[in-house]
Amino acid sequence: MQNIYVETQPLESEDQHRSANRSRLYLLFSESYRYPDATYCACLRDGTVARTAQDLLAGLSYSLPSEAGDVRGLTLPPQVEGEEMEVEFVRLFEAGIGGPPCPLVEGLYDRDRKEVLKELIVFYNHFGLSYAEGSQQERPDHICLQMEFLHYLTFKEVHAMQTGADPSGYRRAQRDFLKRHPLSWIGKAVGKIERLCDNLPEDASMEAIGFYRSLLTLNQHFLDADYRYLQNVLEH
Repeated sequence: MQNIYVETQPLESEDQHRSANRSRLYLLFSESYRYPDATYCACLRDGTVARTAQDLLAGLSYSLPSEAGDVRGLTLPPQVEGEEMEVEFVRLFEAGIGGPPCPLVEGLYDRDRKEVLKELIVFYNHFGLSYAEGSQQERPDHICLQMEFLHYLTFKEVHAMQTGADPSGYRRAQRDFLKRHPLSWIGKAVGKIERLCDNLPEDASMEAIGFYRSLLTLNQHFLDADYRYLQNVLEH
């Protein structure tokens, strides 16, 4: 995706700060689904990712139930090496006979993938983001790009609030995109990784796989809550 950067003015009102926290959470989720490099793994071990998620969740206009907003699973024990995270990332999300056991792409679930990709590209292009086939590390239906797109839409919402424009168009886009895309399949991904956790191979890293289970579960709860929030805001 191109031209994802959004220039904003300093945040002033509480509403702007809360909407910006939603945007930052979407970005945090997007980055967390990328291949785990050494820097990211260090942030998991020292608690930076968990603390950031907790702070952003605390700064929203709504609260997740205590069990739904639990970020403790986003911290890795010091002994878990980056190599373990890399192996389990590939095992879970990228490799496998007939496909990975828990794909992070929408089109590998129930819908026709060609239609999914076409619809997503229309969404991205409509809001000024270009997606060039073959130039991106992830496909348009990868969860990284879906979370990144919602990060973009929420910051466009903040920018509208800062400039006195009507942010409702961006909120409707977020609501519609959530319902049509990530919310239509993330629950199935959570179900897959939960079943995998019940039957792990002997050589699997329980801590690494547990992190991704916690990440997907928290992401699902946040998306559910954010969709309800948008529904409420748009109805009033």
